[in-house]
Amino acid sequence: MLTPGDRLPEINAFDFQDKVIHTICFLVLSFIWAGVSKNHLKKGKKSINWLIFIALAVIPSVSFEIGQLWIPNRSFDWWDLGFNQLGIWLGLFGYFKI
Repeated sequence: MLTPGDRLPEINAFDFQDKVIHTICFLVLSFIWAGVSKNHLKKGKKSINWLIFIALAVIPSVSFEIGQLWIPNRSFDWWDLGFNQLGIWLGLFGYFKI
């Protein structure tokens, strides 16, 4: 997410492939952190679990996108941020469905 734009591989498999990559990256992150927050925190502390989940999944999503403002050949993109969030919710949903 913070690699300079001129160092990214030039692969154009299909339109909006970067949005799919954003979604998959945050889906995996969210899936892992959902498991960590569910299995390693105290039972009955749902509000704390959600705060930790937000801190470990949502905040990095926003931070990475804002951080791109200072990376050469990268820029902040609301669509990327939206697909990051989509990945987070899909990962959370997937974790609890499995």
